[in-house]
Amino acid sequence: MHPSKFMWSLMALAPCLASAQSSVNVYGVVDMAISSYHGTGAGSKQMLTSSGNQASRIGFKGQEILGNGLSAGFELEAGLNTDSGTGQPTSADNQKNTDNAGSLTFNRKAYVYLQSNDWGQLRLGRDYTPAFWNLFAYDPFRVGVGISSQVVYGTTATGFRASNSIGYFSPSCYSFQCKGAFFQGMVAFGENGGNAPGRHDGDLHAFRLGYGGENFDVAIASATTKSAAYGDYIQRNIGASYVWQGHRLMGLLGQNRTSNLVNFKDGGSANRINFWQLGAWISTGPGKGYFPISYMQLRRNDVQGASSARKFAVGYVHPLSKRTVLYGTYAHINNKGALRFPVSSGSAQGPEPVAGGNASGVDLGIRHIF
Repeated sequence: MHPSKFMWSLMALAPCLASAQSSVNVYGVVDMAISSYHGTGAGSKQMLTSSGNQASRIGFKGQEILGNGLSAGFELEAGLNTDSGTGQPTSADNQKNTDNAGSLTFNRKAYVYLQSNDWGQLRLGRDYTPAFWNLFAYDPFRVGVGISSQVVYGTTATGFRASNSIGYFSPSCYSFQCKGAFFQGMVAFGENGGNAPGRHDGDLHAFRLGYGGENFDVAIASATTKSAAYGDYIQRNIGASYVWQGHRLMGLLGQNRTSNLVNFKDGGSANRINFWQLGAWISTGPGKGYFPISYMQLRRNDVQGASSARKFAVGYVHPLSKRTVLYGTYAHINNKGALRFPVSSGSAQGPEPVAGGNASGVDLGIRHIF
């Protein structure tokens, strides 16, 4: 072929090539901590724990530009217990979090999406629920011994994520922090089938609505999961944050409840938990470390008499580079009534105290992202 004709052929194909640009990335986090946890009446435990500052994971994501403001893509993300090299369980039916425990599963995310610059993004698969995003966005610790995810105590398997879901995200709002007005919605299915009373167990509908300004954001969220045994399980929360001079203040208020009473293993019987939390990231300067700090209270309406818990956590995160940090966290939880929360709510919870007892713990770790 004559060189000029070859060049004309490439120019003719250019629009097609441009409208089919694609990319695939591998990413992840390896986070390990030396931990020591204590519970009243249960002694102490020293161990190596995973995910003290960020959740250890490995993921794959890709996107194809389709042209005319359209794109398609996917994300697959597997949680890792890096202290043992094992994977984390998932939930196929939104009713239990024990499927394929120990195996590598894409328990954190597994979805495909179609995205429009004008209309937003539609996701199909396993993803975080809208109500969880507030718990994540407005908790200074998010993982490790400092996290306050005790507030989802007694929930179904949809407290954090839902399988078999259809999700919608308004334009330019595809994560937990967005600018301007935004909306996120989800429906998910337990996929039980049949005509039994529990055929809708694991079905979920949820939304998150908010606004992100130049130095603040606020969001309200709700999620309802069906359960024949407990009635509708409802999560509702509202959170907000304000940033100034590199510091960030956070607040969170919420309620989890069921239509029917739940008999907990600690001996209490209740159908409602109310909670609130205040927290902050205190910066030590641009490009330097920060101090995360939080205080949480929750109250459960036990028939036998109200139970409550208070948790305080403080830490320091010191960057060695853009990818690597050293960190330390101390947390203490004070239980009242029937409650017996361990200090951590992750996979390595530590000793569970006696009813009404206290628990405390320390994480000292290193986190590397890639």
